[in-house]
Amino acid sequence: MPESRARLFGIFLTACVVGVASGLFGIGGGVLMVPLLVLLHHYGQHRAQGTSLIAMVPPTGLLAFLAYYRASAVDIRTGLLIIPGIVIGGYIGSKIAVQLPAARMRRAAMVPASALMSSNRISIPTFGLVLR
Repeated sequence: MPESRARLFGIFLTACVVGVASGLFGIGGGVLMVPLLVLLHHYGQHRAQGTSLIAMVPPTGLLAFLAYYRASAVDIRTGLLIIPGIVIGGYIGSKIAVQLPAARMRRAAMVPASALMSSNRISIPTFGLVLR
C-alpha cells in the first residue's frame, strides 16, 4: 500500500524524535520506534517490528530483518526513511545529553518510559504481544 507524503514525513519526524531519545537515553528501535509506529502510524505489530529492523545495526538485526522480509512484513521505503531520522536525532540527542547533569538525565529517562506505560496499548516487541 503506497504511503502518502504527509504520512511518510510524520514517520520521518517520529524517527528523529526516537533518534534524539536514543542519543539521550540509549534506547531506540524496539523500545520506542516499534511502539510509535504502532500507536501513531497505525502499523501492525509485525510490520512495525520488521520495518524498524532496517534501521538497526546490521549484525544484530540482519537475520531478524531477513525473516520478517521473507514473511512480507517489512516496509522497505519506510524503513529507509527511518535511518536518517535516527542518525540525525541520535546526534542531536547525544549533544544534549552530554550537557545535562547525571541526576537530570536519570529523571529525564523516566519520561519516555512513563509515557509508554501510561498509554492504553503497550507494544512489547520482544514477544510480539500487544497488551490492552
